[in-house]
Amino acid sequence: HTVRRQSIKRGEPRQMPSLPHTAESTVREEHFSSRRKQLEDYLTNILKMPMYRNYHGTMEFIGVSQLSFIHDLGPKGIEGFIMKRSGGHRIPGLNCCGQGRMCYRWSKRWLVVKDSFLMYMKPDSGAISFVLLVDKEFNIKIGQKETETKYGLQIDNLSRSLILKCNSYRHAQWWRQSIDEFVQKHGKDFLTEHRFGSYAAVQENTLAKCLVLWVVEYKDELLCLQATSAVFFIYLYFLRLSPEIFMKRPVVEGNRWRLDCILKRKA
Repeated sequence: HTVRRQSIKRGEPRQMPSLPHTAESTVREEHFSSRRKQLEDYLTNILKMPMYRNYHGTMEFIGVSQLSFIHDLGPKGIEGFIMKRSGGHRIPGLNCCGQGRMCYRWSKRWLVVKDSFLMYMKPDSGAISFVLLVDKEFNIKIGQKETETKYGLQIDNLSRSLILKCNSYRHAQWWRQSIDEFVQKHGKDFLTEHRFGSYAAVQENTLAKCLVLWVVEYKDELLCLQATSAVFFIYLYFLRLSPEIFMKRPVVEGNRWRLDCILKRKA
């Protein structure tokens, strides 16, 4: 902390605002708005200081992560710590060899809800561990009977059944409702099948011009039609943003069409 304090640039706000010390029970109702304003000012001043804004405890309290304010990733739903169970993959070879509860492993992860996918990250490094796509089989269940876990939450899609463990039934219900409402509002186009079996709906009158990249395999070679510099820029952009993105959906062939796996296979 001494090093951090010395490294703060001059001119940055350093003085912490004070919070009221009066007990809530003694505050009159007409003073509630001013108390709320004091708390808002307190949190705002904390977020203006890089040392506190980047601190993991602050981010956990507010419910944000390193990916919360990247606008290129689209709308963001709720975030928070969850306990997730290993296994549940529908692709052979990705699950453990044993059967039953003794084979499962529980891990603490940070879950992020987006419009077309859910993902969880490792809390210490922020590395993305898994991406669960929203597709036509996307469904959420809660309850011990369905999940075989007390206060369990099960999220299904074509490639996996992800089991989460919550603190209470109310907590599980809160996660389920928040995820379902957000996906229905921002990602409902991914819940049904569209023209030519596509996972995405047709977008009319868009302001952007799309560069169509056809990727086909012929005699174990990768043929890229229209392979201009813009194509390689797109690859580099997705690799930086999320190497786990699937270039072909729905995911029914394991990780075969995941971007990093495609490039590794062809290399």
